[in-house]
Amino acid sequence: MKFLLFLAVAVFVLNQARAQDFPLRVYSQKDSSSYAGLRLTGQVWMRYNQNNPGTLINGEPSSSFFDISVRRLRFQAYARIREKTNLTMTLGQNNINYLTARSGEIRLLDFYIDHRLHRYLTVGGGQSGWNGTSRYAAPLTSKLLTLDLSPFLIPTVNQTDNILRKLSAFAAGQAGPWDYRIVFSRPYAPVANSQIGFDSGFANVKPGIQTALYLKYQFFDHESISPFHAGTLDGQKKVLTLGLGMERQNKAMWHLTNAADTLTTPITLMAADLFGEIPLPGNKAWTFYLGYFYYDFGPNYLRIIGFNNVGSGLNAQGTFSGTGNAWPAIGTGQTGYFQVGYTWPISNRNERIQPFISGQYSGYNKLQEPVTFLETGVNLLLDGQRSKLTLAYQNRPVFDADRTGDLVQQMRKSSLVLQYQIRLE
Repeated sequence: MKFLLFLAVAVFVLNQARAQDFPLRVYSQKDSSSYAGLRLTGQVWMRYNQNNPGTLINGEPSSSFFDISVRRLRFQAYARIREKTNLTMTLGQNNINYLTARSGEIRLLDFYIDHRLHRYLTVGGGQSGWNGTSRYAAPLTSKLLTLDLSPFLIPTVNQTDNILRKLSAFAAGQAGPWDYRIVFSRPYAPVANSQIGFDSGFANVKPGIQTALYLKYQFFDHESISPFHAGTLDGQKKVLTLGLGMERQNKAMWHLTNAADTLTTPITLMAADLFGEIPLPGNKAWTFYLGYFYYDFGPNYLRIIGFNNVGSGLNAQGTFSGTGNAWPAIGTGQTGYFQVGYTWPISNRNERIQPFISGQYSGYNKLQEPVTFLETGVNLLLDGQRSKLTLAYQNRPVFDADRTGDLVQQMRKSSLVLQYQIRLE
C-alpha cells in the first residue's frame, strides 16, 4: 500500500513537471554540474492468446485466453556529481499478470556508480544492465520499435542474471566514430534444481567470470553512452551503426557424456549487427535492424520460454513447446533476426504512425526443423515514446516429436496484443 501511494505521488509530480515542459530534476550547483532526477515508465497489455495444446488455466483446459497485465514497470532515481560521477538506482518488475499479481515483488534492478576518467573512458560497477554480445543484449525497453524483443536477444535472462542485470564492473566510452564497452560479471547462481542430463544445461558448480564486449562503428550521428540501446530514436537523429560483440563464461554449462561422466563446458556467444534510423523530409523516418547470432551453450541446449506467460500448467495433450504462449526460443545454434519500421505524421495532428515488422529464423541443434517467429504491428505515437499505443500480432511455432521421435513443427499459434506505454522523466 505504501508503495502504491508513493507511486501515485511520483506520477502526479512527474506529470506536473511535464506540463511545465521541464524534467523533474533538482540542481545542487548553480552551474548545473550536480543534480538528481526521477523517471517512471510502464507498459500495460491487453492480450488475446491462442494457447499451446494442453494448456491449463487454473487447472482447466483452455485453447485460448484473454488477459490484462503489466508487462513492465520501472521507477528510476539518478544523480550526477560534478559532471563526472553518476549514481543510478532502478526499482521494477516484469510480467505482473493473473498468475503473479499477489506474489510479484518490486525488485531492485539497477544500483551502480560510474565515473568518467577521461573523455574517452568511463568506468563503473554494481548491479546494472551493462552487457555485450549485441545491440539488444541490453535493450531500452521503453524505446522499442516493436512491441517486444525475441527472447534469444537476451540469452541468459533470469538464468544467471536478474531481468538482464548482472553484478558487474565495466568500462565504456567513445573515440571518434567508435563506441566500445567491456563488462566483467559475476553470474548469479543458476535456477534452483538445476538437473544434469545428456542435453547441456546451466551447471550447479563454481562458475567462471562472464566477460562481454560490444564494439560499434557510428557512421553519422552519435548515440549517447548508456548501458541500454534504443530500438527507435523517433527520427531525431540520423544513425547508422555496425556492431560486433561476444560473451564468454567458463564452466557455465554441464552435461553427461555417453559414458555418463560429467563434462563442464563454456558459454560462447557471438553476434554482428547493423542498426539504422534515417530521418526523411516531412517528419518521416525509416528504422531498421539486422543481426546474425552464433550461440554455443553446449550440445543440444534449448530453452522454452514465453514472456508474460498465461499458462499455469499442462495436461497429457501438451507438446514439447510447453504451456500458454511458450516456444523454443533460445538454444545452441545460429540465428538471423531483423526489424523494419517506417514513421510518418498524421495530417494536422501531433501524433505519428509507425508500422513495424520483425522476424527470427533459428537453426537449433536439438530441433530437426528451423524456428521462425514473426511479429508485426503499428505504434501510434501520441507523444513520441512518452505516450504511445501499440497493436501487435505475434505468430510462433509449436514443436513436438513426430512418429520417429524427431522434434518438428506441428502447428503455429498467435497472439494479439494492445499495449499502452507511458514514459515520464
